[in-house]
Amino acid sequence: MKAIVIATTGAKALSVLSASIDAYVPEDVVVYVSDVITNTGMYPKRHQWVYVPNRANNYGDAYNAIVDKAFQAHDEIIVANDDIVLNPLSYRHLGEDVSALKTEFGKVGWVVARSDYVRPPQQAFRMDPNRIGHITQCSPLFGYVHIQAWVDYAPINWYSDDIQCIDMMSKGYQHFVSRSYVHHAGSQTIGMDNQKNHLDSEAWIKENRPELHKEWYAQV
Repeated sequence: MKAIVIATTGAKALSVLSASIDAYVPEDVVVYVSDVITNTGMYPKRHQWVYVPNRANNYGDAYNAIVDKAFQAHDEIIVANDDIVLNPLSYRHLGEDVSALKTEFGKVGWVVARSDYVRPPQQAFRMDPNRIGHITQCSPLFGYVHIQAWVDYAPINWYSDDIQCIDMMSKGYQHFVSRSYVHHAGSQTIGMDNQKNHLDSEAWIKENRPELHKEWYAQV
């Protein structure tokens, strides 16, 4: 896991994340950041930072572009939200768990950190801190993925990760929650209006994934 990939719009909380990367991640890890601003001087210099302009108008396209850039040089990466903070064991535990899961399961999809502000199956307070768990759909706040398992996100905000997880499982990959923990400030990029985020993705899902639209929007 020699690359961390971050997409952001304005970098509101990136200085805090970058400080935790600087403190707790080995210096040979390259950090790729896609941003709408060009001021790379805010980033600590212990790591190599690769800047890519963020010209996307949604979460899915933004991460697809920066992940594609990182995969040109690395076979496996960590995708990170811009509004998280690592602790001293976040990177180490994720790496240890990925190694163990590869040995046991082979076709490993996402291996993601648990957190506090995240979907219930990843919430730290619900889980044994010493055990790895299976998961079917996940939020890669801080998550490992291999190039062979990768499937592009849908060009939407909400549900892009759910759809990706489903598509990766259709290829035979399994997803896991690591012992790794990160603090998540929560929806700093797309906002906390859940109903708006839910409805904003409906048109694309209805047209492109009607079977999921029937399930997810039945009550709307």
